[in-house]
Amino acid sequence: MWKSLVAAVALVAAIGSAHAASAVNKDAETRTLVVTEGGSKSDLALAAGETVEFCPKGCFVTLPNGDLEALTGSETVEISGGVARIK
Repeated sequence: MWKSLVAAVALVAAIGSAHAASAVNKDAETRTLVVTEGGSKSDLALAAGETVEFCPKGCFVTLPNGDLEALTGSETVEISGGVARIK
């Protein structure tokens, strides 16, 4: 019984940690997001048409228009026409 419970908890933990936010650039030019995770900032450049996963444990992201958003790791940031929308 305990082995089954431990296995189930491990499976749920593994599945839960597999999620990450994603960013999709639908524009014809490169767009950059600034990602702040664990106190460090990094630029995330997305080429035209590129999709990337990032931010598996939650982070803050600065969008192309300068807005700062908090992500939990399950959202999709979609960039189109130079405007980012979080879905």
